[in-house]
Amino acid sequence: MLTRKSMNASSVAWLLLVISTSSLVRGQFPAVCNTEDSLASKTCCPNNCGAHGDCVDISIEVTQSWNRSNQTSIFNFLKNGPPGYGWPMDVRFQWPLRVFQKVCQCKEGWGGYDCSSRCDFGYIEEGEKCVKQSESQLYERKEFSKLSEKEQDEYFDILKEAKNEAEDKMVWAVVTEEPMDTDDKPTFKLQNVSTYDMLVVLHFLSAREKDNKDCTAIFNASTNGSEIDFAHEFSGFITWHRYYLLILESELRRIAAERLGISNFAIAYWDWKPNNEDIFNDTHFGKPFPGTITKGMPMDVKGQLFKNGNWPVVCNEPYIQYLDYIKDDKTGNCTKVRELCNVQKNRAQNIRLQRGALKVKESRFLPGDTSIQMALAVDDNNEFRKRLEGFVDLCAGNETKCTISNNSAHNNLHNAVHIYIGGHMRVLGPASNDPIFFLHHANIDRILESWFQYNKLNGNLPPFSVNDNSSDAIQHPGYSEDDYLIPMFPLKTNADMYKTADEFGYKYDELPPMPTETYERCSDPRPTAACLKDGYNPDGYNPDGYNPDSASALYQMASLPFLLVLAYTAHYINFL
Repeated sequence: MLTRKSMNASSVAWLLLVISTSSLVRGQFPAVCNTEDSLASKTCCPNNCGAHGDCVDISIEVTQSWNRSNQTSIFNFLKNGPPGYGWPMDVRFQWPLRVFQKVCQCKEGWGGYDCSSRCDFGYIEEGEKCVKQSESQLYERKEFSKLSEKEQDEYFDILKEAKNEAEDKMVWAVVTEEPMDTDDKPTFKLQNVSTYDMLVVLHFLSAREKDNKDCTAIFNASTNGSEIDFAHEFSGFITWHRYYLLILESELRRIAAERLGISNFAIAYWDWKPNNEDIFNDTHFGKPFPGTITKGMPMDVKGQLFKNGNWPVVCNEPYIQYLDYIKDDKTGNCTKVRELCNVQKNRAQNIRLQRGALKVKESRFLPGDTSIQMALAVDDNNEFRKRLEGFVDLCAGNETKCTISNNSAHNNLHNAVHIYIGGHMRVLGPASNDPIFFLHHANIDRILESWFQYNKLNGNLPPFSVNDNSSDAIQHPGYSEDDYLIPMFPLKTNADMYKTADEFGYKYDELPPMPTETYERCSDPRPTAACLKDGYNPDGYNPDGYNPDSASALYQMASLPFLLVLAYTAHYINFL
C-alpha cells in the first residue's frame, strides 16, 4: 500500500552502516564513509555509532567464518588470484575486511548509520524504542496488476528517483577500484552512486566471473572447475535473494517517504503465470513484450521509464562478451569481464536496456501453476531450492507428472523467466539492470514463503542443508548456514535470512497453495525423454521434449522434423 503525505524535512534520515545479527541491513557502503580518513583507517563508524550502538572491530569473527575453507582452491583463488594473471586484490576475500574492519554494531531493534535514526527489519519506532511489528503492522507485497493506477504511477516515480539521484542525494558508495597487492599501501577506491545502481553492483559482484568461457577455462585450471558464485546454484540462493529484496524494499521505502511523501511502500511481485503480459507496455515496464521479439535479436526497451536516457545500463561488460560468445563463439576476456563497475563512466555511455531471447535455439516459456506445485512438493531445502531455481526438469505437462534431475537442466521456473525475458536479464552479472528482475524475484520469494509457512505449520522449518556434495560448504565461502552473505554489508548469515517473512516485517497478499500430491522421478531420465512443461510458450513448441502419445501435451511439435526436435531439446550454458 502506498500513501502520499506532505513532505516533512525533519523526517529525512540518513541510513546505513551497522553490523550484527540484529543490525539494519541496507546494501554496500555508506557515502559518508567514502573519505580518505575512513578508507585509510578501515573504519566506518559515523558519529561514533550514536546512542544505541558501538564501533567494533569485526576482523576476528569474519576471519573465523572463512577458516573452514582456508586450505581450499577457492580460498586461495580469492586471496591471490589465478597464478600468472596479475589480477588485483579481490575485494570479496574475507569480505568486507579489505575495505573496512571497524563498523557500527547496534543494539537489538536499532539500525541506521549511527544506530539511532532508524529501526531494523521487522521493527517499528515506538516512542524512543524500536519494537517488533505486529501482524497488523506488516507491509503487504501485492501483485503489480492489483495496485491501483495511482499506486502504479507512484511505483515508477520511486524507481526513477532511485535510479537517477542527484550527487548530493546519493547515500551509497560501491567499490570501483581494487589495488594490486604490490602497492605500498593497498587501498580500495569507492564511488558514490545512486541507490538503484548500487543494487546492480551487488548482484554483479556476487558472481562476476560467471557466463564467460575464458573465466571457465581459468577456473578449470585453478580450482578444478569450481566456479565462484556467492548467490546462485547452492542453498543460499533463497537466502541471498531474500536479503537482496529486503535491501531494495527498505531503500525504496526510504526514498518514497523522504522525497515523494509516500508512506507504507512495499515492493510488488509479477505473477508470471501463463501469458501475464499486461505490465509490458509504454506506461509500465516497457515494450515490446519479450514473447514478441524474434529470437537471437534482442531489442532496446522503450517506454516512459526508459526514455530520455533515464535508465542507463551499468556493469555491461559481461553482456557485451556474452553476445560475442553467442554470435561469434568468442571466448571472451575474463580479466576484463571481472573488472569492477565504473558506474559514473557507464552512465555517461547511456547504454540502453535490452530484452529478447539471445539464442536462436533456446526455448522460452513462462511456467504455470503445476510447475510451482511440483517445486513446493518436497521438504528438503536443497531439493526445493534446485527446483525453484530451475535446475530440475519439472515435467508438468506429462500425463504422469514427474521430475528429471540431470547436469544440463536449467530452463525451469526461476531460470526460465530470466531466459524468457532475455536481453540483460539473461546474463547473470548485469541482470538486475532490468526492473523486472525485482518483480520476478519477489514472486520467487513468494513461492519460498509458501514453502516456509507450510513447513512451519507442520513443525519446524527443514534444516538449512548444503548442496548434494557435502564438501561444497568447505570448498566455497558463503555456503554454510553460519557463513556470511557476500558481498552484502552489514553482515548477515544464511541462518539470519532463513526465516519467515513476518520476522522481517512483511507479508504477501496471497501465497501459492501447497500441493496435494507428490511427484516422482521420471521413469525414463534420458535426455531425449519427453518432458512436457506447462505454461505459456510464444514460439508454439514444447520447451524441452516431444511425446506424440501424450494427450496432455501443451506444446505440440508434430509438424517439426524429429532431428529439429532433438535440437530444441539441447541445453546450453547454465544461466543462474
